[in-house]
Amino acid sequence: MNTDFQNHFLTRRSMLAVLGANAAGLPGLLYAQPTWTPSAPVKMVVPYSAGGGTDVLARLISTQIGNSLGQAIVIDNKPGANGILGTNYVYAAPADGHTLLFAAADFISVAPHVYSKVVKFQPDGFAPVALIAKMGFVLASNVDNDAKDLAEVIEQAKGKEVTYAHWGPGSTSQMAMELLRSKVPSMKLLAVPYGGAAPVLNAVMAGEVQYGFIPTPLAIASRSKLKLYALASPQRFAGIKDVPTLAEKGYVVDADTWFGVLAPPKTPQNVIETLQAQVVKAAADPSLHARMAERGYTATNVAPKDFGHFIKSEYERWGTVVRSANIRVED
Repeated sequence: MNTDFQNHFLTRRSMLAVLGANAAGLPGLLYAQPTWTPSAPVKMVVPYSAGGGTDVLARLISTQIGNSLGQAIVIDNKPGANGILGTNYVYAAPADGHTLLFAAADFISVAPHVYSKVVKFQPDGFAPVALIAKMGFVLASNVDNDAKDLAEVIEQAKGKEVTYAHWGPGSTSQMAMELLRSKVPSMKLLAVPYGGAAPVLNAVMAGEVQYGFIPTPLAIASRSKLKLYALASPQRFAGIKDVPTLAEKGYVVDADTWFGVLAPPKTPQNVIETLQAQVVKAAADPSLHARMAERGYTATNVAPKDFGHFIKSEYERWGTVVRSANIRVED
């Protein structure tokens, strides 16, 4: 065989071998979708009123994401029905990446079990983008409350009915108390609903009710006006390191709520991947971590690809609590 022809044949055969070895990846190379770029400002729907804890966190993260995307992220507050109305809106929005949901456990993990006639979405029907943070709740009272510690709170509730505030059936403030009650069934509790976390805080500080599970950001900001008994989280929070967890006192309770970004169903994969990359980049910023920690939030480390599994597991976990407590709203 001619030497030049032999070299040409070997070279060609080597190229074919390389292509054959990479055949599985070839379609992806030839037909990969281009990186998505938003053509207009992206709307981030927050299903609560402006100024609350969810809204504050959404604005923190949205500024970072917008800077990376090269398009503004505009916060659109759509409150109503404990977050359900805004969530329904995003679920039915065009799947083009220009409308996103700043999601929380209250209306994704809990509400579908409680408000079956109002919820128009499937929690696992959304396209998961990224989990961002978690937030804890602290059992608190007015500073003049006689109970000095958690043991005395529980003894007080065993002896006579005590009142506690929450911001609606199925809210995580109510779920935290129901989890504690599941550990101490003899507690006598009367739930008093309010219109949001801030009204709950005000009611507890004013002594309108005896107790309430207060979000850590509000508890930290109002510490001088509250007695803090225990944190309903797996671990202590750095901002209130002297407050023990319920688990440390013998009651294993995890009532942490979560926050993340979801997109409407059937949002294209290249859009999701672009958004994931920018959200993860923004959430990894040490300065953002510091600002989140100052406000009572803990940044999470769940990989974006695992966010969908996390949503499903949280939905199932809270469903068990709701059924056990027999919490349901029919209209």
